[in-house]
Amino acid sequence: MKKRIRFFILLSVVLTGPVAQAQPVEASDPGFVLLDVLLYRPLGLAATAVGTAVFIGISPLTALASIPKPHDAFIKTGNILVLAPAECVNDIETPSCFI
Repeated sequence: MKKRIRFFILLSVVLTGPVAQAQPVEASDPGFVLLDVLLYRPLGLAATAVGTAVFIGISPLTALASIPKPHDAFIKTGNILVLAPAECVNDIETPSCFI
């Protein structure tokens, strides 16, 4: 039994090891990093929270808009109100939605 446990631990270490590869780190402007951390990320998080609340609030109207074809009102509304601000929070390179 101990050999099996050791084998699976070794197998999991070997298989998950190469996943994390070193990425070249580029020098970033300290002013941009500070602006990103103190302004852009919290603003994107707040926009995501507000967009989610608005999406939940207007979901009955979105349901009515989904009745005629093409039946994609929920997808479009969710993409605009929730996913677009969330992408700004997760965008590591540049938060292009606030610039």
